[in-house]
Amino acid sequence: MATGVTLEIRDLRLYGAAELRPLLGVESEIWRRRLDWEYKGSARLLLEYLDARSLPGFVAVEQGEILGYVFCVYEAHKAVIGNVFAAPRVIGDWSTADSPPRHEVERLLLEQAVTLLTHSPGVDRVETQLLLHPAGEHGATLAAHGFQRAERLYLERMLQRAPAQASQTGSAAPDRSQAIVGGCRLRPWRDAEMQAAAQLIVAAYPDHPDSRINDQYRSLSGAQRFLHNIVRFPGCGSFVPEASFLAVDALSGALAGMVLSSQISSGCGHITQICVAPGYRRRGLAEWLLDEAIAALEARGMERLTLTVTASNGDAIRLYQRKGFAERHRFDAAVWERVRL
Repeated sequence: MATGVTLEIRDLRLYGAAELRPLLGVESEIWRRRLDWEYKGSARLLLEYLDARSLPGFVAVEQGEILGYVFCVYEAHKAVIGNVFAAPRVIGDWSTADSPPRHEVERLLLEQAVTLLTHSPGVDRVETQLLLHPAGEHGATLAAHGFQRAERLYLERMLQRAPAQASQTGSAAPDRSQAIVGGCRLRPWRDAEMQAAAQLIVAAYPDHPDSRINDQYRSLSGAQRFLHNIVRFPGCGSFVPEASFLAVDALSGALAGMVLSSQISSGCGHITQICVAPGYRRRGLAEWLLDEAIAALEARGMERLTLTVTASNGDAIRLYQRKGFAERHRFDAAVWERVRL
């Protein structure tokens, strides 16, 4: 891959699915190798938006070959840089330091996207979480434009697969409805409780590091969008309602905590959300919810489980380490906010 003076940065909306499909195929393989993540579902959704010519962003083109892309999403007064990616010479060397051409293409694309968004009058905030990229890889570019960065950890643990007969018949699943922990009972996730779950997120995240990097946690409407994306779309994997639970007060019925799970590849589950309301903390609910999700994913034949956590969230990291999670990858979340004089 050359990166000479012939490199051009063009509007992503000039290109359709047919032109980007080969690049997304390469990217999907790297997601699988680096994170054990089946990215093809997200790629298919991106291809649909590309054919609709409705996805803002840029592509890097050299002598007719598309080397990389970046895309953005506008949400009212906020914008999100969803991804930046350039293909390596060899898939296996994507994350190594000896492939500066790839990094340079991504830098140029990221610069273009950041410049567009930060100079858009209606945009007061820009967020991005570069999950595929090692922490710090694009830190200098983001810092030069005034972004504040927070490192996030991608943790993984092995699971014990349930016996094949038990997982097929469902006989291994215990009756969870009778157990009480911290004054709460467990019940399965129900889509009808989306609004109550959104209210729980808003209550659980004030002044939390995650609410500083994702403002959806700060409002009911934002939390509802966040949950809708988890349940309905493949960005965080395929939602697994059988491994998603609500903890409710045994007396009042109030929602006290929840854990949501997805499947990101044939053998790997992912915890997309776990939280406990402030008034119910220090009762063992988070560990209970996590244990139940683990058991349910094991019963489905999952061999591994992953989750992400902000590096400054020490209490959560200690819980995950105690439950056998270890760091597999570290990446950046970054936020830019317009300064109003």
